[in-house]
Amino acid sequence: GERSGSAKVDKTRVWWVQAEAVVGFYNEFEKHGSSPFKDAAKRVFKYIENYVVDKRPGSEWFGYLYEDGTPFADKPITEPWKCPYHNGRMCLELIKRGAE
Repeated sequence: GERSGSAKVDKTRVWWVQAEAVVGFYNEFEKHGSSPFKDAAKRVFKYIENYVVDKRPGSEWFGYLYEDGTPFADKPITEPWKCPYHNGRMCLELIKRGAE
């Protein structure tokens, strides 16, 4: 990683990073009007829909996924540190801005 000086890259997909990526790309789209940023936001949102959202009744987002989109089997859906702040913020930001 960047701090350890090793060349190893952690490819874990983490729920809050995905949510904030959508908001960040959409921020840049609004700032510059450049469609590649909007397209990137849509791609990450689609990834969230397809892989991060746990579609079982009464569930929410998986917290951690492998690079191939498979959720970590040893991680619970909720835990003390995981809360709906980032995914809720993403949804509210997109609704407020009238995102397509």
